[in-house]
Amino acid sequence: MTDRSLSPAWSLTPAEQVLRSLFLGPRGLGTSAARIVRDLPAEGADRSTDLSPAPVAAPLSKRPVVVSVLPRPATHCPTPLGVTLYCPRPVRVDESLGAEVNERLVAWVERVGIFPGKLESVRACNYGRYAMLIHPDCDDPDRLLLAAQCMAALFAVDDYYCDDERTGSDTALVGNRLTLAQTALDPAYLVGGWGYREELERALAADPVLGGLRSYIERVAGFGTPAQVGRVRHETVAMFVAMSGEAGWRVRKTSPAVWEYLAARQVNSFLPCMTLIDIIGGYELPATLYAHPPVRRATMLAASASIILNDLYSMAKESEPGIGDGGLPDVIATERGCTVQEAVRLSAAYHDDLVRAFEAAAKELAATIPSPELGRYLAGLHAWLGGSHEWHATTGRY
Repeated sequence: MTDRSLSPAWSLTPAEQVLRSLFLGPRGLGTSAARIVRDLPAEGADRSTDLSPAPVAAPLSKRPVVVSVLPRPATHCPTPLGVTLYCPRPVRVDESLGAEVNERLVAWVERVGIFPGKLESVRACNYGRYAMLIHPDCDDPDRLLLAAQCMAALFAVDDYYCDDERTGSDTALVGNRLTLAQTALDPAYLVGGWGYREELERALAADPVLGGLRSYIERVAGFGTPAQVGRVRHETVAMFVAMSGEAGWRVRKTSPAVWEYLAARQVNSFLPCMTLIDIIGGYELPATLYAHPPVRRATMLAASASIILNDLYSMAKESEPGIGDGGLPDVIATERGCTVQEAVRLSAAYHDDLVRAFEAAAKELAATIPSPELGRYLAGLHAWLGGSHEWHATTGRY
């Protein structure tokens, strides 16, 4: 690959300029101060989308997509947990857009039947705001609804099948239920005349969680290419495999080694949601690039960081009777025999190392692979982490 990191700005594509500005910073005389203050609003400034948009490659989709400001550099963010996390800040906070997406999501949740009797709880979770925060390069509420549907559908799988005994989850049935959930995402082609196809359809129609998954993947197909849809299916089913494995720890009443837990959580993370970055952005990261090992590593580092942050913010809920386990802090405390607060500190430090490793990987990719689509995707991952942190700190789910 050609190293274009030192090329003059006029010789780069718009998306390459975006990525170089984010991960390499401006270069030349008089730019040292700019590297320190770029994209940082004044104290108390409005956090909506009134900053100048960054140049990017034109979206491939004909649907309206608006690109927001560059992802802001990661910084140390205080949390209610007594620790500070190294994490990007949100790129765009547009509360009215988030509210519109959230109301569309609540209507969809009611229609497909997931979370029955819990519409106000779903509204308080504010998955619409989550979608707005994690996809700042899109202001189309119809596209952003897809991200909110992904969150709601997968959290329904987690709550009803895996983690929350109060809603009917049963550890002994996790594998069976997730196998059927795979069929909701990737149809089983049973031949006619035997009645099996009809029995399968009745089983899928009778379970709102499966109905939510089917409705979600149908909308993915409406926006993405076949290759993108296949990628979403693959990453989601891989997560189901990891969920089944984690259920085994609960069946045996054992705590995994920290290394084993981290390996499993890399897949059982927000990775399936991150696969929507280019779909919602209106472009396509080529499959050869998505699967390219250095790109895969950057993606998985971001995915791991996303779920460790979730482990920290969900600790209080996960410690309630009948709801899963306490995540990485509990696993560390068990293995090391340390206090929970010390385990929280160590978990936060591991999260920070993941974010720094992702930034370093993205910087190297920006310097070696001249791809506009990759530039947008890596910037999208960075922005995703910042938006996710903002949502975790404010959602009613935790």
